[in-house]
Amino acid sequence: MSGTIPLFLKHCHKLVTLDLGENKLHGRIPTWIGRNLWSLRVLRLRSNVLYGTIPMNIVNLTSLQLLDLSSNNLTGSLPSSLGNFSAMVEIQNNITSVLHIETYYYEESILMTTKGSTIDYTTILSLVTCIDLSNNHLSGEIPKELTKLLGLRFLNLSNNHLTGRIPEKMGDMKILESLDLSVNSLIGEIPSSFSAMHFLERLNLSYNNLSGKIPTSGQLSTFDSWTYVGNKGLCGMPLPDCPVYQTPPDARVKHEDDGKLDKLLEYTSIVVGFVVGFWLFIGTLILKQAIRFAFFRWIDKTSDWVYVQFAVKLAKLKSKWQTMT
Repeated sequence: MSGTIPLFLKHCHKLVTLDLGENKLHGRIPTWIGRNLWSLRVLRLRSNVLYGTIPMNIVNLTSLQLLDLSSNNLTGSLPSSLGNFSAMVEIQNNITSVLHIETYYYEESILMTTKGSTIDYTTILSLVTCIDLSNNHLSGEIPKELTKLLGLRFLNLSNNHLTGRIPEKMGDMKILESLDLSVNSLIGEIPSSFSAMHFLERLNLSYNNLSGKIPTSGQLSTFDSWTYVGNKGLCGMPLPDCPVYQTPPDARVKHEDDGKLDKLLEYTSIVVGFVVGFWLFIGTLILKQAIRFAFFRWIDKTSDWVYVQFAVKLAKLKSKWQTMT
């Protein structure tokens, strides 16, 4: 199929699955999809030649469980409103994939690429929640609102131009089974909250600009080095150990210089204090005659007392020595 997305579909208000993947469709994703097809649970437009931005009103599809727009030429940023998909916010606990629409029953079947392979989901489609926007030209940061999708099981944003940090609360998406953020320009550390994603079976963070120590607890301890390859700043298992922190040479020199300066200031303050105190004392003696006389009288008395004590001690020592000999 080629051309644009058929316009007659805008009148299919009760359409549940729209799968136009693997065609040669071009043009923009029409806004009437989000405005008219409010019953959609599956929207699959992958592997076409669609361009432009993701329509903001696509979040009006409150029943949507599977959004696959991968392998197109989409541009712009990820809408923060992606976090408002009602069917992905809550964990799906349905035990059947049979949909009841008025008096008819349909069994769904859809091909999905998750966990690195293509799978035909038929009997368990009602349990599947997936967003795949990989292989486009999307830019900007990953909106933190995306982490509100606590019922999401598969998220693929790989091969885009995304920047910024991985949202810290992404670890709140505890039932996520597959997360692929590879081949972007993400920076910063891997959030420690990733350790809380106990159902995570596939993780790909390769070829970004991530840095810091890889968290080792939880599921993160089970992934091999291919999960993190292409991030020169990452270290720790399963990559080489992080280097022991050493004070840079210029920092050590600065620290030594600071120590020398402190000692110099200390000695200078002692000398200045002594000189000031000494001359204050001498100045007082010179300017105050009564104090000067009293000071010298004290010196005389002290010297006499010292002399007498010394003479008495010396006499006792002599007497003791004579007795012993």
